Amino acid sequence: MKITQILLVTGLVLGNSIYAAPADAPNSSIATADKLPGKPDSFEYQNAKYKAYVKSELKKRSVLDRCNRFTVHTRREWGAMSGNDRKNYIRAVKCLATKPSRSNHRIVPGARSRFDDFIGSHIQQGYNIHFSGKLFAWHRAFLWEYEQALRNECGYRGAHPYWDWPKYHQDPASSPLFDGSDTSLGSNGEYFPHGATVLTAFGLTLTLPGGTGGGPVYKGPFANFTVKHSSAPPRQESLLIHVLQINLGLTPPDPLPAQSLDLVVPSNGTVPMNGTTVPVVAKSALDYNPRPLTRDINLFWSNQTKTSDVEFLLGCTNIDCLEKRADGWEIPGNPPPPQPILHAAGHFVIGGLANDPFASPGDPAFYLHHAQFDRIWTIWQAQNPGRRTYSVAGTSTPFNRE
Repeated sequence: MKITQILLVTGLVLGNSIYAAPADAPNSSIATADKLPGKPDSFEYQNAKYKAYVKSELKKRSVLDRCNRFTVHTRREWGAMSGNDRKNYIRAVKCLATKPSRSNHRIVPGARSRFDDFIGSHIQQGYNIHFSGKLFAWHRAFLWEYEQALRNECGYRGAHPYWDWPKYHQDPASSPLFDGSDTSLGSNGEYFPHGATVLTAFGLTLTLPGGTGGGPVYKGPFANFTVKHSSAPPRQESLLIHVLQINLGLTPPDPLPAQSLDLVVPSNGTVPMNGTTVPVVAKSALDYNPRPLTRDINLFWSNQTKTSDVEFLLGCTNIDCLEKRADGWEIPGNPPPPQPILHAAGHFVIGGLANDPFASPGDPAFYLHHAQFDRIWTIWQAQNPGRRTYSVAGTSTPFNRE
């Protein structure tokens, strides 16, 4: 799908989500600056301006419009939801993991469920949707499709929740998302001594310091992931209703003393593993590869998801800056010099499977992270909707801005 088509989808199809890109409108529709709280460069001010813009837009729309004040869905922060609402969301995610896959199994042989279908899609598109002009728009459309699957196939009635990174940056493991309670997304991974994760992807090599877990999620709704196999074809295999299994993506080598994730796009032909070259046909990220969900919650990275880091990203005055600054390549280099990387930092806070830039949607927390990422983009768009709503930079190729 071309970038312009994705932007059209996010602007029109997502019209009944409060985070959808609204139609272009003059800035006069937004509340005047003297009525907004905080300083113009503060998150408080920019978020209030976004809310004022949405309110103004909805006032203009009649009940005949597809998106109006009666049909709009408001995405909420996970901790602000009631326990029952969180349980309903968790139930829908588990439901999706029991629904038969709709993937073409010649292309995605490892898919066993509708939950797997989304992982497979992200793996296949992974090379073109990171460090490129599709970063924001593609993930917005992807999240919306996932939200619709939860609603239409599994009876979820709420809007998709988001993870407010700054709110929990000091101790994410104790947050309502990862505290291991029955209304959480499961706990941190079980702790064991381990070193850094060396991540190689997109021509970059990053060394991620070890976190506070590293092993399988051991507590909460997504703990102790097991699977109930049968000898039936993939479309007919049934997963236990109370569990979720990670089926797609490459398994990293032994994480002791240091975990190494050497990842390349499957279509490149080979995957380097522990210094050897293994044919993708034998080790494809799209093959069936069941394993437990792992996490390694990391305080080094959570300290880079503060309000000031969000404000730094929102400080961009054009989309080229926003796309580069979100993933830390505003200042060039290989590796780039240290600079904020808010999108990647959210992944690295969770760690484990979330560190994998291709198979990371296998962790249910991925979708709340990207709901927040989409929220930030929407707030940025609302600061100047006439110029920013359909603004895009770059191509579908990583680091190509021509």
